[in-house]
Amino acid sequence: MKKYNAFWLSFIVTILVTVSGYSQEKAAHLLNNENFKKAIENTEVQLVDVRTDKEFSEGTIEYAKNINVLEDSFIDKTKELSKDEPVYIFCKSGKRSEKARNILLEQGFKTVYELDGGYAKWQEGNNK
Repeated sequence: MKKYNAFWLSFIVTILVTVSGYSQEKAAHLLNNENFKKAIENTEVQLVDVRTDKEFSEGTIEYAKNINVLEDSFIDKTKELSKDEPVYIFCKSGKRSEKARNILLEQGFKTVYELDGGYAKWQEGNNK
């Protein structure tokens, strides 16, 4: 019985540590409005809006390049970006930028930051 309890205790601790590590890793690449704004103050940064062309034309963050993550050409278009320099990405709310980040990391990009809450949150925070 003691071995059985020890096994389950070890199992639960392992799961909690894994989930905690994942949450911290995920949080490290998410930047709130203030930190994202500071990071992109230099207009030379790689700033990518991964929303659709229509969404992009309705408004975006200044100096952002539009590369729609939902298009088949997404990977080809990202070849214009440097894999060694940080890339700052955003979408409307955060779902597509997460997808884009995963693709970029798979393609060998070293550092990819996301705007937490996306462009919708950006507009809220920058229209005060």
